[in-house]
Amino acid sequence: MATTVTAADLTVTITESYSLNGVDYGNTTNKTFTSNGEVIQRIMTIAADAGRASWTNIINFGAADAAGVADITNYKYFRIKNLDDTNFLELRVTGTADSFFVKIKAGESFLLMDNEIDAVASSTTIGTLTDITQIGANANTDAIDIEFVVVTA
Repeated sequence: MATTVTAADLTVTITESYSLNGVDYGNTTNKTFTSNGEVIQRIMTIAADAGRASWTNIINFGAADAAGVADITNYKYFRIKNLDDTNFLELRVTGTADSFFVKIKAGESFLLMDNEIDAVASSTTIGTLTDITQIGANANTDAIDIEFVVVTA
């Protein structure tokens, strides 16, 4: 089967604008990811588990595309937004050996522009970077909605 999908560029623009005591601060920065042919975008509900025993899987990464799996070798970009107006989201990013956790407050977003991580609790130096294998989440108090997007080549 020959594809009819034409790869396109993704441009991410971040604008910071702040005025303090009559002085303006801020900047606009752009990052372009070229030749992207696949995108996964979804709004979904994340359950709350105060004991953190059960996490909701958002996306898995593997050697090839499949249901709920994005191809890690073609990874370009991940963004998640907490759509709740009150509760925060706990995000778990898992690599082949380690995980790290991020708190995303109501209405806030988190970006990952690379597919490799290292998370070591007892070290001040970076170890071996490994591919992300899974991203999961937990709502802190009550179920919340999120929006996420994954872009691959």
